[in-house]
Amino acid sequence: MRRLLTIAAISGFTAVLLGAMGAHFLSPLMKDGGQELFHTANLYHLIHSLALLICSLLVSTAQKSQKAMRFLWLASGSFILGMILFSGILYYSAIFSDFPFHLLIPLGGLFYMIGWLLLIGVATFLETP
Repeated sequence: MRRLLTIAAISGFTAVLLGAMGAHFLSPLMKDGGQELFHTANLYHLIHSLALLICSLLVSTAQKSQKAMRFLWLASGSFILGMILFSGILYYSAIFSDFPFHLLIPLGGLFYMIGWLLLIGVATFLETP
């Protein structure tokens, strides 16, 4: 739980930091349409940092069920991969136009969606009092 909470906190911090840098310092470096890409990357990054925070808070509840824990860790991993592939590549693409991995952006979006679906599995296997 502590490791996931730390990752969520670092992710949230970097989302806010990158949002501020994008608004104040990086905007002159962005290509046409780059600010919109950067804003989208930042929005999804921040939302999924909060999703990771929720996952870290669910660990203590899910520990009673191995299946719930498995789904929780898979959901967390999916959110992290989504942040890297979707938000990370969008951040980079907002500034640098010659990035060959832009085709991986939809895969990152898919990982975000898989993470949310996996949370349904967590809810399914949580034991109710």
